[in-house]
Amino acid sequence: MATNSLRQNLKEQGTLVTAVHVGYMDTDMAAWFDGPKTAPEVVAAAALDGVESGEYEVLVDPWTKQVRAGLSGPLTALYPALAASVGSPS
Repeated sequence: MATNSLRQNLKEQGTLVTAVHVGYMDTDMAAWFDGPKTAPEVVAAAALDGVESGEYEVLVDPWTKQVRAGLSGPLTALYPALAASVGSPS
């Protein structure tokens, strides 16, 4: 929401706000994670390409693209454990 707010407030002055989304990036911060990670140079290149082409959003990796696509679906698709809860709204 902060990114969307900045985007709206700065658009009139001609400032592009591009959100860059990535799952796990291969940095010290994610050293504990054994799964797939995206190299920082891939993220940087994708971010620069997105800004150059005027994109509002850059989805760097397949995991992030999957999560973004799921945001338009029911909450239980993103969080299957919620589907098992009896009587909880979706």
